[in-house]
Amino acid sequence: MKFFKSILAALLGSLIAFGLLMILFFGAIGGMMSMLMQSETPVSVSPNSVLRIDLSSPIGEQTVAEPFDLSSIVPYTESSSSLGILDAVKAIDYAANDPSIKFIYITNCEYSSGIAYLEELRGALERFRSSGKPVIAYGRNFSLGGYYLASSADKIYSDELAANNILGISTTIIYLKDILDRFGVEMQLIRHGKYKSAGEQFIADDISKANLEQNQAMVDALWKAVSEDICKSRGISPEEFDRMVNNLELNTAADMLEAGLIDGICSVNGMEDNLTTLLDVQKISDVKMISLDKYAKARIKPDFKAKDKIAVIYADGQINVEGEGITAQEFQPVIMDIRSDSTIKAVVLRVNSPGGAVQPAEIIRHELELLRKDKPLIVSYGTMAASGGYWISAGADKIYSNRSTLTGSIGVFSMIPSLEDTFKERLHVNPVTVRSHDHADMYSITRPLDSREKEATYEQIEMIYDRFITIVSEGRGIPKERVDEIAQGRVWCGNEAIGINLINEFGGLSDAIDYAASAAGLSNYRIESYPTVKTSLDKLMENMGTMTEAAAAATDPEKLVDEIFRSLKAETGIYARMPYIYLFE
Repeated sequence: MKFFKSILAALLGSLIAFGLLMILFFGAIGGMMSMLMQSETPVSVSPNSVLRIDLSSPIGEQTVAEPFDLSSIVPYTESSSSLGILDAVKAIDYAANDPSIKFIYITNCEYSSGIAYLEELRGALERFRSSGKPVIAYGRNFSLGGYYLASSADKIYSDELAANNILGISTTIIYLKDILDRFGVEMQLIRHGKYKSAGEQFIADDISKANLEQNQAMVDALWKAVSEDICKSRGISPEEFDRMVNNLELNTAADMLEAGLIDGICSVNGMEDNLTTLLDVQKISDVKMISLDKYAKARIKPDFKAKDKIAVIYADGQINVEGEGITAQEFQPVIMDIRSDSTIKAVVLRVNSPGGAVQPAEIIRHELELLRKDKPLIVSYGTMAASGGYWISAGADKIYSNRSTLTGSIGVFSMIPSLEDTFKERLHVNPVTVRSHDHADMYSITRPLDSREKEATYEQIEMIYDRFITIVSEGRGIPKERVDEIAQGRVWCGNEAIGINLINEFGGLSDAIDYAASAAGLSNYRIESYPTVKTSLDKLMENMGTMTEAAAAATDPEKLVDEIFRSLKAETGIYARMPYIYLFE
């Protein structure tokens, strides 16, 4: 029987691998044809052009140019193509002094990006306007994020039937204890930090007082950052804006016009007439528009003649022991190479992370500490730089953050599931453990921790928490006792973090790079990005082996159960991680 299982597993795995290779083969042919076609038509910018910012086009941490789009040929595959926030901001700044660009046109305002991206884009749009060129926005509908960006425009127009989702900011936490009890799963949470709420939803059926307090403070701080910019741009008071939002007085385009939040109502054809009037042309086909990503491709190019470099390290994602996200296995050699490269004169660490596993975070932090002895190290925070994300960056020379960035969350937790009741009462299986010592199976998840094991785990948590606040104290020059007061796992918004010295200055990635250049005494340099960004093809190739293994496991029930068991055990450990994110819709 085992022989036939092995044959079946090998055959199934081979078929899957062969199918993927065929898909990739034909995709590669199509991709090469597409690239050849694109190479024949290089991007150019026509005189009297309009720079179009389409909010439905993704903005990410780094620019990702897919060689070909796998999403059109491989099921359940998404394109990784996106315009990086740095290139987007640099393109808008360049357009301010580009005689070929007459104004900026913002469309599809029902879409939104990350809070930090919108804030950085908004700053660039304000600089563009200060050059004397206008910004125009049109929304068939408005999300809060879309309107936040559009509110920086000179004129905002809306479709007559626009749906306006300007309702405030919220977050929803799903509490799972009741359903876990039904399946016999006991989550054992050990943590340090009054506000360290990661894992709370697994051990409680309602929000704690401390967690409610910090979440309320967070959504209020985020709303303040957003509404203050909107009110300043539109010339209304924050109190009046709050009243209108609370009373649902901004439902229709007519409501928005009466409130002074838009400047006109028109159809798509009417908006086209506005654009032709602004450019003094006869018809919309005479309006030359170029998208932000194409404009960036045409205008934002590295200066390969410059010998000196600034390295930008993108720490984007969760900090993990292995696999996806931020891992020591990938980042440690990258940082070591940057440190030894004499042409790199300064480093910017771009952090967009909720945190994660402690050990890889410490390895990365230590390498950055060594690097800082040789080169200026400046940090730029994206949407969040919380917990482990703060751990790796607290020792930098200077930290830039957006006002809407979520940071802090200086706390530690460990969460170990016990499936004893699940096995015995639900699944009717009996795991039998043979051990050499009393606690050899401490983290086996087949039984709950006893009192001594909980005490030992708590000792580890306390040791790591003390290490965390020491790192922050030494890196930020704050007394350790004060760090403990503002830590406790609490998440802070950027506009609060600056007052407690968790950050140095408000600004985006381009501001951090400018400061790094100044710190290194550079006037002529080029930017090198690390680590190498992965396309969807790279990710698919990495996953091929995993998919083949999964196919083999599917033919062997014992192996499948073993894999599930291993994956559950992998979730145990000690973490410095933020539990959830805030969506800006």
